[in-house]
Amino acid sequence: MTSNQYLLSVCITSYNRINELRRCLYSIDSCLKDQIEVVVSEDCSPQKENIALVVEQYAKTSPFHVVFNSNEQNLGYDRNLKKLMTLASGEYILFLSDDDCFFPGKMDEFLSCLENNKPAMAYGAFWYGYREAKRMRRKYVTSHVIPPGLDSVQRRIYDAILFSGLMFKRSLVVNIDVDRFVNTNYFQVFMFMTVLYNFGGYYQNTLLIDSVSDGENAYGLVQSSGQGNRLLADRESVFSNLEFNKGLFKVIQSFDKDYEENVFSKFCKEYSLRSFGGFSRAREHGLKIYMDYWNRLKTSGIIIHPICYIYLLCVGLLGSRLSGFLFAIPKKILISRRMN
Repeated sequence: MTSNQYLLSVCITSYNRINELRRCLYSIDSCLKDQIEVVVSEDCSPQKENIALVVEQYAKTSPFHVVFNSNEQNLGYDRNLKKLMTLASGEYILFLSDDDCFFPGKMDEFLSCLENNKPAMAYGAFWYGYREAKRMRRKYVTSHVIPPGLDSVQRRIYDAILFSGLMFKRSLVVNIDVDRFVNTNYFQVFMFMTVLYNFGGYYQNTLLIDSVSDGENAYGLVQSSGQGNRLLADRESVFSNLEFNKGLFKVIQSFDKDYEENVFSKFCKEYSLRSFGGFSRAREHGLKIYMDYWNRLKTSGIIIHPICYIYLLCVGLLGSRLSGFLFAIPKKILISRRMN
């Protein structure tokens, strides 16, 4: 390792969230003081001056080397991820959202996989939700090597939805063209699929990230996105996820085109299986919203599988609560197959 290169760059996206960023920064906890740098890229938000002060104050007492960048114009989520990669000098990069944070004492446990396995990419579990609704996600039984190839990609796409905690060998992703994915909001999924397909990876059985996700949501409102997509901004809307998922579909289809594969078809089957939550939420807003949700789902670009029609009928007739009870066990069994 050269004098100007670190083992790991913790790369944090920042937009308009001051207190959340402060919490995020001070959660970085490692004994590898001289091998870790912290890189923050602020995406030209209204609070950019205050954000700069937060990072400046942190840098004064931080045991880690700190790099701060404030974009001269708003790049958007996908291009800001790419900006972080170009600013970083670590052998590995680990992405983190400014409204997420590390669990105390877990970073070094996670980084042990670097010394032992030298993976092309790695990730661990995260905690997601609010108060009593919090649940562990991206959780497997044990630490394990993930072999390269199509099967790993197909089974693990959902592991890349949250970019916080995804770690890549920087040389493998820094030259990937981001312009193809501007405003998809899922550039990290393409990186994840590409690296896993070609090189494999490693799953470290560590609860690494607390996905607090309590910060202001700027998706769809920032300058780079045209400031016109209110459904991306309104995460309380039952239609918001459908709007986000259009970008995810585009990313997966781009991967298929590049590698002459058909991941999208298998993904659609699992997406259909997981679609119950969307149906359930929409039904709670009445039948008119429910049927509007169904019509939007059909035109979203997804391949509709038979399970969606079963959900549509049962949730529409029985309601979300009773249908949830009936489907809970079989749905859990089917989804759990990919996690073991």
